[in-house]
Amino acid sequence: MTVSNDSIGKAVRDFLAEAEEIIDQLNNDLVSMGDCAETGDCNPDLINAIFRGAHSLKGLAGIFGFSEIGDLAHNMENLLDSLRLGRVEITPVMMSVLFDAMDLLGALVRGAGEGHLDASGIPLMVSRINACASATQKSQEVSPLATLGLTDAVLNALTEYEEHRLLENVKKGRLIYSIIASFSLTTFDQELGELTDLLKQGGEVISTLPTVGSGSEAGIDFEILFGSTKGEDGVSGLSGRPGITVRLLGAQSTPPSPSQPAQAAEPPTASPSDSAHDHPAAALPAQAAADAAMTAKSMSRMVRVDIVKLDDLMNIVGELVLSHSAINELVGKVRSSGFSTLAIELGKAAKVLQRKLNELQKGVMEIRMIPVGQLYEKMSRIVRKVSREQGKKVDLRVFGADTELDKLIIEDISDPMMHIIRNSIDHGIETPEERVRLGKDEKGVIRLSSFQKGNHVVIEVEDDGRGIDIARVKKKALEKGLIQENDPLSERDALELIFLPGFSTSDTVTDISGRGVGMDVVRNNIAAVSGMVDIETRPGQGSKVIITLPITLAIIKALIINIVGRTYAMPITSVLETILVERSDIRTIERKEVIQLRDMTLPLVRLGRFFEIEGGDVLPESFYVVVVGVAEKRLGIVVDDLLGQQDIVIKSIGETFKGFKGISGAADLGDQRTILVLDVGGIISEATRGSV
Repeated sequence: MTVSNDSIGKAVRDFLAEAEEIIDQLNNDLVSMGDCAETGDCNPDLINAIFRGAHSLKGLAGIFGFSEIGDLAHNMENLLDSLRLGRVEITPVMMSVLFDAMDLLGALVRGAGEGHLDASGIPLMVSRINACASATQKSQEVSPLATLGLTDAVLNALTEYEEHRLLENVKKGRLIYSIIASFSLTTFDQELGELTDLLKQGGEVISTLPTVGSGSEAGIDFEILFGSTKGEDGVSGLSGRPGITVRLLGAQSTPPSPSQPAQAAEPPTASPSDSAHDHPAAALPAQAAADAAMTAKSMSRMVRVDIVKLDDLMNIVGELVLSHSAINELVGKVRSSGFSTLAIELGKAAKVLQRKLNELQKGVMEIRMIPVGQLYEKMSRIVRKVSREQGKKVDLRVFGADTELDKLIIEDISDPMMHIIRNSIDHGIETPEERVRLGKDEKGVIRLSSFQKGNHVVIEVEDDGRGIDIARVKKKALEKGLIQENDPLSERDALELIFLPGFSTSDTVTDISGRGVGMDVVRNNIAAVSGMVDIETRPGQGSKVIITLPITLAIIKALIINIVGRTYAMPITSVLETILVERSDIRTIERKEVIQLRDMTLPLVRLGRFFEIEGGDVLPESFYVVVVGVAEKRLGIVVDDLLGQQDIVIKSIGETFKGFKGISGAADLGDQRTILVLDVGGIISEATRGSV
């Protein structure tokens, strides 16, 4: 199915936003279901939630005309329905099929957003789902419900799902109770909800059925079938409650608990006027209604906004920032023309405008920020799926999930993060048998942590596996001709080889590794958002991948510099200081230019030489060095002149120029000049690798 770009309008964007939320929630619920499936005791509410999610996605796809997505979701719904009704058992094969189906659904939704929906993989997936359902049909057994002593009227009123849940509770040896509860007609919905919530703390509410009780015109009775996971303690919270009778079902059935009044089975007729006295939960209905109204009002304060609208708003704010810069230039021109009074007034107005623009800019940027915990939720599914495929046990631990990043940056690093985690499981974490032999816990640990450091966010992916075998890396690099036999190679240099295109230490090609598409793609994708990636390793103890990212790429303050007659912008967040240096201060160490800056040796990069600009090798007697740093790395960038600071809006330079090293985008200075914005992280990476 091919959709023209013109048809990707508001309706499709609404579908994409809604479908993305449903799929994310389904993925998270599937991870939880996979965890509890290993114990053989899966929460039925969780299975119901996944079933409802698939049903919602099917309906949503049907409304917007994406029949292929609807068909796949419908088949998933059928399998989940059989699961919730107890017709099939949860198996590793079923979990694998469900995870793969969710991956395909995600790809279909993304394809719909890009204007091309490839449905070629749906038939095979549907056949896998159907095969899974038919291959795991449970054998029908004689129902043990007869031992409970339930009447035919109650048994006939149970739905198939409720009957299945009742059977499951009986098979697990739980105490089954019949609870008769009487409520006033005016408040029964609220009281019944409170009673249900109370019961859920001690077990499972299997069914709630209207029943004939007191026969009062002012009241209504319900029979609740309840399976207690806490034995008799599961109903202890009902002690002393009027209008409630508790009866234990089955061979161990006993008379009503002495704690329950005998007259509770036939509560006195209650009139609307005195219902508040007989039922404490129904007291002050007017106040309860007011509380409910207040809660509904607070919910209405949350709105969902299309990211395209936020981008448009950010662009408008950016244009205002440029206009403000132009006004500041006019202030200087007016003052130099002799209109001092007018210049002063115009300058005051410009300062007020700047304050308001700063507030507006901060507000728009905060709207775009989302917690990295949303990214971690996606990674938990990857950990479970890959570890299951590899036959390994992995525990994912997350820290700093509330650290915030620009939504678009989080989206751009999702795939690199996924690849890093897959590598950690495939190359790092050992098999359970190997870990036990090494004296480790059989379950490996992957830690995802994030924290803010200045104007950057650092994300660390750490595992406690075998670490990186430096000798093996050197051997593979030698085999591929990347290094020579006698090349001096430090441990840091060897780790940098991992980021070379086509490099892999895997001897066999699998779905996860060995294809030569690896950490070079990770580094390039992270560099595309002006980020950096680094690796630390300890043999036998594990590895750590450190990703350093800017908080946002929208509007930034930049240092405007001049090199060989060309003007560039450098993000001020990466600038540590600027110094004036004499040519005689330069030293050469291992064919690299350095200067001594206080107690450290600072490597230098000549931008003119880096960009291969004609005349870039010429160095005057004195020049400026801009000291930049990302994470723990420091570098001195040689420039000819410093032209001042200015707020800029970074614009993409398109796919054609995407491969240019050291450039992150372009910016308009507001005076009809467009300049390139330097990618400081990329320049530092190239300098560290010895490319410059």
